[in-house]
Amino acid sequence: MRRNVLFALILVLFVCFSVPAWGAYPERSIKALVGFGAGGPGDVIARGILPVLQEKLGQGIAITNMPGAAGATAASNVLSQPADGYTLLLGTETMSVWQTMGIMKDMSYKNFIPIKLVSTAIPVLAVPPNSKFKTAQEFFNEAKANPGKLRISTAGPGTVPHASGLLAGKLLGCQFTFVPFQGGAPAITAVMGGQVDATIEMVQSMVEANKAGKLKILASFTNEPVPGLDIPVMGKLYPSFAPHLPYGPYFGLFAPQKTPDNVVKILTEKMDEAVKDKRWLDYTDRLYLPRINYSGAEAMKFLEEWTSKSAWLFYDAGAAKANPADFGIKKP
Repeated sequence: MRRNVLFALILVLFVCFSVPAWGAYPERSIKALVGFGAGGPGDVIARGILPVLQEKLGQGIAITNMPGAAGATAASNVLSQPADGYTLLLGTETMSVWQTMGIMKDMSYKNFIPIKLVSTAIPVLAVPPNSKFKTAQEFFNEAKANPGKLRISTAGPGTVPHASGLLAGKLLGCQFTFVPFQGGAPAITAVMGGQVDATIEMVQSMVEANKAGKLKILASFTNEPVPGLDIPVMGKLYPSFAPHLPYGPYFGLFAPQKTPDNVVKILTEKMDEAVKDKRWLDYTDRLYLPRINYSGAEAMKFLEEWTSKSAWLFYDAGAAKANPADFGIKKP
């Protein structure tokens, strides 16, 4: 009897270790939601990194644009799905200001696990092709002389373009009228069509239009020139800007909290491979995108510091609806 039991136990162990395990993630395709429209900075990032990731995972990743509420519509949709790794978010900097801007009181980046932060981006000031402004100085001098006259299109409240305009107003004594759109692409279309006086958007979304003469880029919100581009920099034009620069959005892949540890581990490992892939490196170089590579505790530290800086900028400029301290956001 004992010999039969021992034989049965050995047989069971043999089968367990010989047959491939069922339920290995991912078993089916994954959906990744982007909270802004096609052609905007978040969409550009998603379509650069996620095709590489899907190859590493061995399963397809369907990218779905779901614009609205500064990316909160897409984030809410992700949180409404099972936290199983099959519905993910391509998150952006707006996650850091949903609460202070009054967009979502009960949701922030803390509702998500940062699988990998992959890139920042460089905002630039651009005007219509037939604009009378030839330099950034001319533009800001006009804004000082006529408060509120100049209209700047943005990707919506709480975005980096909005924050950059507020920062300019605070440091240079300017006042603008901000015209919000549901994403960077329509904001850029508005400036190309002369519907607004300027836009502040990411350079990767405007560099080709600038080369084609469809708009004019006047300055980048950096302290040093963008490699490969002959664009004046705000940190040199206005030294008061220098301590606040570079100031740009972040982009990364996020999973809902409570996603199983093994799924997070697999996604993180495959994203580690994806961000080192030559296709992603070439893609970011071509679009002038500064690369970052943060996961886990390092990513959370980055997000905490970025949130502190951004949320308090909006609050101090009078653009936020709530005090960041009410949400435990420390002042930088």
